[in-house]
Amino acid sequence: MRIRLGTRPSRLAVIQAEIVAAQLRGAGHEVVIVKVTTEGDEGRPSASLKSAFTKRLEDAIASGVVDAAVHSLKDVPVDLMEGLELVSFPSAEDPSDSFVSSKYADAGRMPEGELLGTSSGRRAALASRHWPWLRVVGLRGNLDTRLRKVMEGQVGAAVLATSGLKRLGVPDGLNVARLDPREFMPAPGQGIIAVEARPGGDVAAALRRINDQLIETRALLEREFSRLMGGGCGLPLGIYSEVGSRISAIAFAVINGEFRVASASGSLDEPAAVAESLRKCILG
Repeated sequence: MRIRLGTRPSRLAVIQAEIVAAQLRGAGHEVVIVKVTTEGDEGRPSASLKSAFTKRLEDAIASGVVDAAVHSLKDVPVDLMEGLELVSFPSAEDPSDSFVSSKYADAGRMPEGELLGTSSGRRAALASRHWPWLRVVGLRGNLDTRLRKVMEGQVGAAVLATSGLKRLGVPDGLNVARLDPREFMPAPGQGIIAVEARPGGDVAAALRRINDQLIETRALLEREFSRLMGGGCGLPLGIYSEVGSRISAIAFAVINGEFRVASASGSLDEPAAVAESLRKCILG
């Protein structure tokens, strides 16, 4: 079967699409990767960065330009276009964040007032909590652009997703220090590759055959936590989960200026219940 996979045109997004394409080709399918420029790639303002990265890909599926779209799960809104579903979670990388700098080995060596770049409210909240002597400033662009800005010294350091750094590669001359995800909690779905398509039919069936059930369980838990906390409302929050014989998770949210942390665990068949336990602990 011939499958057209839609992706954003950034280098990292194409690499992620190639990961999915390789799995489908290994299952005997012909795969064509179609690059779709989104509002987020154009730098156009949007009510939601996540919707800016996904809407045109969803439109491409709905209009028949592509059969499915490959996403970084953390960029996918909790509410999808009607008639579409996340049908497969075929691959995941380290969900943590990393400290990246051309000047410093870690944040503890940065002087007071030095610039730390991020445009994530979550990362800004965590950085202010762990490194209150630093000045957090905006750092926009795709991963290649943000790495270039760090190398040029526009900021003293940045916090970036470890998964992207591993998939894309780190340029020479940059120091990278992985941050403990139990303390510097990632965005929901960070590191997970998800594929969106119309449910049912041959394409969805082919994508389900390359699905990883443990990755899907983690994805369901973290997206449900995001939904319960009003996902997309701009509330700084993060979650780190481990899925093995059971599920365990730790999460945080900033509520009315207060940093709140909770942990919960449960069986593999109850990710929604674990998410609800986290919500209750955080909201009180």
